Amino acid sequence: MNNWFTFKREDKLMWLGLLGISAILIVLLSLFTTSSPLYYLERIVIGILMMVVPGYVIMKLFLDHVQFTENPIIDKFMVSFGLSIVTVQTLYFMSTYLRTYAFNVDEDVISSDKIALIVVFLVIAAAVGAKFYLIRKNQKQA
Repeated sequence: MNNWFTFKREDKLMWLGLLGISAILIVLLSLFTTSSPLYYLERIVIGILMMVVPGYVIMKLFLDHVQFTENPIIDKFMVSFGLSIVTVQTLYFMSTYLRTYAFNVDEDVISSDKIALIVVFLVIAAAVGAKFYLIRKNQKQA
């Protein structure tokens, strides 16, 4: 299980770039609005958690070798972002749609942030579970 995640130079540069852009956004939004910097920090952390982390976990577990351009940092970010959109955003939309229209629950009963974090956790857990299953299956065949 220790060798599932090997962080290369490209991975570290991608996260440093994402951290730098996030810091610049927090500072700029704090300067030009009246809201607290902590509010924007929370919003950006939730955004990164929803839009990058699940796709990054899936990419590191299954698609780390994929390369589209000559810059592997951009490739990793594009694949992570795309996989997060496909998995998390689709499940989040379906959950909010079902909750509001099928179950006739008021939208403000459960916080949208909580639903998003639950969906993120479920996507990451499913990816790790699938990888664990594949490794166990290959060990039994060998």
